[in-house]
Amino acid sequence: MEVSCLELALEGERLCKVGDYRAGVSFFEAAIQVGTEDLQVLSAIYSQLGNAYFHLHDYAKALEFHRHDLTLTRTIGDLLGEAKASGNLGNTLKVLGRFDEAVVCCQRHLDIARDLNDKVGQTRALYNFGNVYHAKGKSICWSGAEPGDFPEEVMMALRRAAEYYEANLAIVKELRDRAAQGRTYGNLGNTYYLLGNFRRAVASHEQRLLIAKEFGDRSAERRAYCNLGNAFIFLGEFEVAAEHYK
Repeated sequence: MEVSCLELALEGERLCKVGDYRAGVSFFEAAIQVGTEDLQVLSAIYSQLGNAYFHLHDYAKALEFHRHDLTLTRTIGDLLGEAKASGNLGNTLKVLGRFDEAVVCCQRHLDIARDLNDKVGQTRALYNFGNVYHAKGKSICWSGAEPGDFPEEVMMALRRAAEYYEANLAIVKELRDRAAQGRTYGNLGNTYYLLGNFRRAVASHEQRLLIAKEFGDRSAERRAYCNLGNAFIFLGEFEVAAEHYK
């Protein structure tokens, strides 16, 4: 009995969910070989193949399939799909250090989410935007400079990152999404630290710590304590810093 494209794709999806991305890729590629006239199904396969290759750190392949997905969603006029594909493409380009291209994708993701009044989509796009500028700032070489004393190009990228994280935070608070708030506070704290704004870094990491405790997330708690210690050292509050390193 012939196995349908959809059945193969669903098995690929199941395998990826349990973390077996290599096997998942095999099923998705078999699904493409079988073929389907349902372009929504094909778009979903391209998207998941891109994500699977991303998890396997094969970013060139991830880029290829997210591009296929973007082209297809535009062809069939699927705006939500186009927003998702733009976001995935932006993340992949960020990892490849192609920040200017990533920014274009993030902007498209954000524009569509705003047009559709999709609040969750907006939070994802704003968070991705913050990550792109944060990564761009960190990618520019600085030798031995202290936080807050980096070249202007670095500081500009980090300031943009902080703006996007703050915009994300405003919406995730409105949506009462505590897990998303925790992630953003952590990134915001790291960004303010690099900008040399240690008081705001402390305020952000304290919120991160609070939310990590709510979720019983011990590794996030440890990171928050460590980040707080680092910020307090730069504030000259060495005893407080020592308490956070315990």
